[in-house]
Amino acid sequence: NVCIGDVMSDYLKDFSEHYAQYSANHDKAIEYLKLVRESSSRLNLRSDATRDAHQKLLQTLERAEKDTRVRRLRLESFLLSPVQRVMRYPLLLEALLKYTPEDHPDHEDVALALSIAGSVATEVDRKSEELVNRQRLAELQSTFDWAHLLGGVQLKLDTFTKLVGQRKFVRKGPLRKASSGKHLYAILFNDFMMITVSDRRGGVWCYEPYRLPIQTYDLLARDPAKDQFELVNLKNSEVLQLRADTPAEASDWVKDIMKTSNHCYDVMCEALTAGIQVSKVKSVISQEAREKILQGGKPAVLSKRY
Repeated sequence: NVCIGDVMSDYLKDFSEHYAQYSANHDKAIEYLKLVRESSSRLNLRSDATRDAHQKLLQTLERAEKDTRVRRLRLESFLLSPVQRVMRYPLLLEALLKYTPEDHPDHEDVALALSIAGSVATEVDRKSEELVNRQRLAELQSTFDWAHLLGGVQLKLDTFTKLVGQRKFVRKGPLRKASSGKHLYAILFNDFMMITVSDRRGGVWCYEPYRLPIQTYDLLARDPAKDQFELVNLKNSEVLQLRADTPAEASDWVKDIMKTSNHCYDVMCEALTAGIQVSKVKSVISQEAREKILQGGKPAVLSKRY
């Protein structure tokens, strides 16, 4: 008659907040350890003090990993354990419930603990996603001079948009103009895409505006041919031929752009159907026209609006 269901229920109730924060910071911790383990010649450190701190930490890690008690496992392995554990609780409790008879005094509490564990795992994922997104937005806010890129307009990235709710980072990375090889750097959010010209000056990457931000409901990306793909701006009918570093990256760019574009377009259509005007937009191009443009049709000719 040993019962643990009530103990697990009480234990799991306070999990989500702490585990969400831990999960959100886990990737950053792994990246930092990767940086520390790299050779000092490849580290871009700001001061001798930072370099010394990295060396001391590296020596400590190497010494600890030789200890037989850690079975030669790296710190990264131990940091992953809490992230995996919160996802294992539903599986363990599900197995426990399966072998707990319905007339057992712990059956009801185990079922409750299983329900809480499932909710906690879902909530940890959601909160962790939110925290990671805010961290990425904060990094992008400080990395780029948005007032310069937007012609003097101050932009706060971490904000709630009128169309798609909380702004979310989707992807970023280098691209090139297919014809000239000009170096570009693109940043895709759930509500707009920013394309800049990137140039390395004095060892530092500098970014200049290449195009005004493109709203994602006015954006299409045609299927790639090897490492190249076409980006269509429906607002001004411009077609940009872009090149990624690899065919896989080109494919990923197209998938992310179209997923974001389709969602934003659907939300905008729903708003227009309901008579709601968002950001002074009164119409968008029809779904039929979008499909034809994706198949190679000219944006300027297919201007029928929704």
